Amino acid sequence: MISSTSLFDWNIYQDIYAPAEMKNVFGERGAIESWINVERAISRTQGAIGIIPEAAAQAIDSKLGIDIIDFDRLQSDVQIVGRPVVGLVRQLTDAVGEPHNVWVHYGVSTYDIMDSGTACQIKDGIEIIHRQLAELREIWENLAEEHKLTIMIARTNGQHAQPTTFGARVANWLEEFVRHHKRVLSSGHEAASVQLGSVTGSLASVHPNGLELRDGVAAELGLRSTQANWHNARDAIAACILNLGLVCASLARIARDVASLSSTDIGETREVGQSGRGRSSAMPHKQNPRASEFAEGVARLGRQRAMGISEVMAQEHERSGGGYTAEWMLVPDVFLLTSAALQWQIDLFSRLQIDKERMSQNIQATRGMALSENLTLFLARRMNKMEARKRVDLACERVRQSSKSMSEVLKSGPEFKDLFSDEDIENLLDPTKYIGAAPEIVERTISYSRDYRPSNS
Repeated sequence: MISSTSLFDWNIYQDIYAPAEMKNVFGERGAIESWINVERAISRTQGAIGIIPEAAAQAIDSKLGIDIIDFDRLQSDVQIVGRPVVGLVRQLTDAVGEPHNVWVHYGVSTYDIMDSGTACQIKDGIEIIHRQLAELREIWENLAEEHKLTIMIARTNGQHAQPTTFGARVANWLEEFVRHHKRVLSSGHEAASVQLGSVTGSLASVHPNGLELRDGVAAELGLRSTQANWHNARDAIAACILNLGLVCASLARIARDVASLSSTDIGETREVGQSGRGRSSAMPHKQNPRASEFAEGVARLGRQRAMGISEVMAQEHERSGGGYTAEWMLVPDVFLLTSAALQWQIDLFSRLQIDKERMSQNIQATRGMALSENLTLFLARRMNKMEARKRVDLACERVRQSSKSMSEVLKSGPEFKDLFSDEDIENLLDPTKYIGAAPEIVERTISYSRDYRPSNS
């Protein structure tokens, strides 16, 4: 068995840090195949517009493919040259043979091949992320709709605040991810741009057909064609990666929230699944929330990796290699981790059980104090607001210092006599009557999300 130092490639962690579909795009074989596809597209286009003989273009296109590559030979060449394209072109040239092999990699540079290959990978990777975002949003749309009236306690700074609905919490995530979805597709579309500038970006080696060649290759590969070259302008790739990092940051926060709601002390949600899932090696009673755990951990790694992408923007003059080589690792890592984090989140919410009864019970943990704002606003219509606040502060202190509920304190305390009727107290302390526009917010958010059903094109 070959030893691997990357957890992406460990058999025992299969799909945990990198889903197979994304690994096919950003793995070694996928990267080299993208470079070969760029070489073929360049030759086809050069043949069509007369830069090289059409017969040579046909021979190159028909004879090149990933299966002709000797990976050990290519590795040896990379160790010497420091770039993979020189060794790759040697093998491609050998595969085409005379007399057409002189036209392989004609008038283009290493950057053209590697950058355009990366753009192809980004295009395919964004399509996977797009589908995952759409799936997660649909799950949340249905969950928000189902629980738009499911009452729960909202928490601020880790403390009970006031009633809300679980649907409203999901709606918050949902609209956030509509924004993420828009940013990811927009920046991914910009990053999926062909790089064809020859040595310094002037296209001198293929003049006067250079711009026609670039546009043609872009069309062949399904990429955008920019106005100028972007050898040294890595902003589009950086923006794409940073937006994936934002997705990961949000995924980590949401997964942490769900894990907290699943804790024994709160118990408002629970991961369900196959027998033995999340079991402890020492404590038979435990069923640990593995999906939320991995959704958070993997997303944190994705966010952390994404922050490094700004380093690749430190390009000198027309181009330099110091930051560029860092990009080779960061771009695949962020796509792999983002896709894995999304997959864990989809898994989590596909199996999440909501305990409505526990949510209702937890609201009463502070014995009615969660409705203190409602009491204050009610009194403020009858007296100075500051005085109203003093009365409710006093009531809250009485609840804290006794075993009584807010209802009992208000009914028995002389300071509150004549301020509330029994009916007032019942209505004001009813959490179902103090959720404001939460149900309408949920409905509007679901509608907003469902109206945004983009295709990745």
